[in-house]
Amino acid sequence: MNLYRQLGTRLLLAIKFPAARPYTTALPALLIVVSGLSGCKTANYKAADMPAHLHVPPATRANGINLARMTGPGFGTSLIGPSDLLELTIVSGHGNDEIVPFNARVSPEGRVPVPLIGLVPVAGLEPFQAEQQIAAAAVARQVYRQPSVTLRVIEPAVNRITVLGAVTKPGVQELPRGSSDLANALAAAGGLTEEAGTIVDILRHGSAHSFTADNNDRPSTSTTGEVSLASYESSPDSRRPANGFAVPPLSPTTTAPRTVRLDLARMELDPSPNYALNDRDVVMVLPDEKRFIHVTGLVIKPDQFEIPKHQDVRVLDAIAMAGGVSSPVADKAFIIRRLPDMSEPVVVQVSLHGAKRNGKENLRLAPGDLVSVETTAATAVVDTVKNLFRMSLGIGSNLVTF
Repeated sequence: MNLYRQLGTRLLLAIKFPAARPYTTALPALLIVVSGLSGCKTANYKAADMPAHLHVPPATRANGINLARMTGPGFGTSLIGPSDLLELTIVSGHGNDEIVPFNARVSPEGRVPVPLIGLVPVAGLEPFQAEQQIAAAAVARQVYRQPSVTLRVIEPAVNRITVLGAVTKPGVQELPRGSSDLANALAAAGGLTEEAGTIVDILRHGSAHSFTADNNDRPSTSTTGEVSLASYESSPDSRRPANGFAVPPLSPTTTAPRTVRLDLARMELDPSPNYALNDRDVVMVLPDEKRFIHVTGLVIKPDQFEIPKHQDVRVLDAIAMAGGVSSPVADKAFIIRRLPDMSEPVVVQVSLHGAKRNGKENLRLAPGDLVSVETTAATAVVDTVKNLFRMSLGIGSNLVTF
């Protein structure tokens, strides 16, 4: 209540002597007094005891963010993934076989159809591991006794990611599915521009066919050792072409598009960020919005000022933007801050002399903050002396002229 009385007295003085108290000085006092009279509780702190959650974090430059932290889990670049096109060569070991390579594409469920052997799961494996997997399946299914399998990826599947907004080369970027994540998408688009902010929106379209499709949609399997064996049982949705291997039914798992917003400046605080991208996803890098602070009270040029991009502005910086204090003895200032989760503003008292001596007192400002340099008994005395001095000079000048 002492604060309200002081500000109320100051407001009355400003109303009574408008020439000595510009309206910009009385405005914050009016806001606080009205809030106090209406019964609202405004949180008041001093800079030294301000809670940690009210402190403003340092400004983050989007171009300075470590993109390596935004790599998704995904497959490694050498691992086989769904929709990869493989070249396979199988030698039975009899010595009189004609070696003829053939091509096969990995299904959305991660399995490759091999003639006579059937479906073999290979997604997530290195090529040499997939060779062993196919050979083991051939032996387990009694197709070959000691087959030799050679496999190579001739056409890795890609995701087509649209990257828009504050990037150097906006457009559709093709990324290998093994390294389809936010970091690689931004790198493919030439990186962030100077206008880029830290907010990124990702429109996820989902996938037409998921590698983790529901087991009910897959052909029935049996297991021998560590090898998953495809069953030759027919189903209404499966078909067996003349080449002798089964083609699995496709099981669409398309979901409605949804938007995910990421703040790159706070990615270290997010316990489980999802930076992996799927085919047809859209990445929008939002430009940095203009941010403003307001400075009023006993300053030379009270006004609204834009916060420079990627820079911190503290109390003394804001007063310097306003041309400095108009009273040589001005010391007390209020920071009036509105938080999204609070209905009433927070008022923080700062000592200007203390801010010059102690960096912790020179608080970092948030966009929308209002800094008011307050009238005190000392500034009132100095103002009165100045006015009397001006009056005496005016009277003396008139007498000399007369």
